[in-house]
Amino acid sequence: MKKLPIMILLATFLLLTPMVANSISNYTGSEANYTLSGEAILPPVPYVWQEINGFCAWAATAMAMHYAGVDLSLYDVFAASSVGFSFAYFNINDTMLMLPGVLYTQAEPTNYLADLYGIDYTLYVDASIPNLEQNVQVWQSEGLTIGVVDGEEEAFDLMRDTIDSGYPLLISVDPSWLPAADYDILRNEGLSGGGHGILLVGYNDTEHTATYLDPGVGSFGDDYGYPVDGRGNYSIITYSALNTAWDNRYYISNTFIPSSENPGPVDDSLGPLIRDKLLGVGSIYSPSSANAYVGKFGETAFRTMSTDMTPIGIKSFLSVFDGIENEVSFKASLILFIGLGLEAQVTLQYLSYRTALEALPAIMNNTDLTDFVAAGQQALPHFEVLVDNSTLIYPTNLTKATGFVATTFKAIADSYNASADIDAAFAPYDGEFTNISEALLGIADSWKAAGDELASIWPNDFITQYGSLLAFGGGGVVVVIVLFFWWSGKKPSQ
Repeated sequence: MKKLPIMILLATFLLLTPMVANSISNYTGSEANYTLSGEAILPPVPYVWQEINGFCAWAATAMAMHYAGVDLSLYDVFAASSVGFSFAYFNINDTMLMLPGVLYTQAEPTNYLADLYGIDYTLYVDASIPNLEQNVQVWQSEGLTIGVVDGEEEAFDLMRDTIDSGYPLLISVDPSWLPAADYDILRNEGLSGGGHGILLVGYNDTEHTATYLDPGVGSFGDDYGYPVDGRGNYSIITYSALNTAWDNRYYISNTFIPSSENPGPVDDSLGPLIRDKLLGVGSIYSPSSANAYVGKFGETAFRTMSTDMTPIGIKSFLSVFDGIENEVSFKASLILFIGLGLEAQVTLQYLSYRTALEALPAIMNNTDLTDFVAAGQQALPHFEVLVDNSTLIYPTNLTKATGFVATTFKAIADSYNASADIDAAFAPYDGEFTNISEALLGIADSWKAAGDELASIWPNDFITQYGSLLAFGGGGVVVVIVLFFWWSGKKPSQ
């Protein structure tokens, strides 16, 4: 039996995907021997709420950058890392994946963000993580610094050393082990294994507790909203619970330490990157990866989805599962999850894109972005046709998914499950799919126009990019031709 393809990512993630490393070393810790009297806590910085399920790593990164001396809001992070201007789509055989930039990759754009502002960023993982050596080969090709910890003792020493140096440790944890009642929504459903980014800012070896900042409280359920009671700020967790939550995520950790190097110009680095993200340059999204050739990115992703998210496109995808056991119920579930995935992922993209578009002019303040912003804003009404927060606020309760896209797909799934007639199930919804397809195409057109506006400032045409190389190569060809004829004249006739 074929496995259900992954099409929706509703938990918060600190993803470990092919990243990079200039160096990799085993973490040895400091020479200090920690005793049960050891304790430390960092001073407060402005608390950053993640606002919606899916933005945890970026909210935690904003706080970590504050500690490193860089004043960035969550929206600034979306803009300066380029994730707000990124989107990936894969439709290959039995797999359909829709990934907003905030989820597609995280370490690479985080490393870029840190470099942009002169911060040394290091990613740590546990020695037991699957395929460590193979991943490191990829990581090393892309510029990240990687450290390896070996189990609980070294992970906790990393926490102590980082906090003792005056900086927090951003870690990935299984949120079902965090004490806040906000995560009861996961515990009540028996859900575990997800990833969530929090910031460790203190430890107490006497009480065996750690202090952390949690950007995720208030992101779920009926109590959704900013945690005005401060429960996400300076929260306490026992070492035992922290170890279980952290160990379940291979002790993934991130440090942000100021460097002595002065950062280069922001505009001339960030502008071309956003240009290529919007225009869907695969090698920019997935350097050294086959994903660059099999995926669709940026405006091309939305343009392809405008064809695939139609009755013809969806039925074509479903045909891969013809003859499968329990075919009707399986395909009905698939229809439902395609709709939930489309709504959730496009909503995350809309929220990160809209706010990044607003934040970018202040970040790239040496460039007139008026025409770029105007072109980019044309996507917003098309996004608004598709987006709805309910799918993200209630990730475990399908009855709470009330958005246009989710309810349309749910109605089709219910009809097909009852009738087993797929054409009849889709037939009443031609108008809805026209709206969905046109909205996706409108986003694609706007992203292309915005990318082209940046290309007018930082040209990306072939001649501009490779003209000097061609001139050098052309000169070389002339030399070769001259030498060939000279040599032919000296060579005896056959």
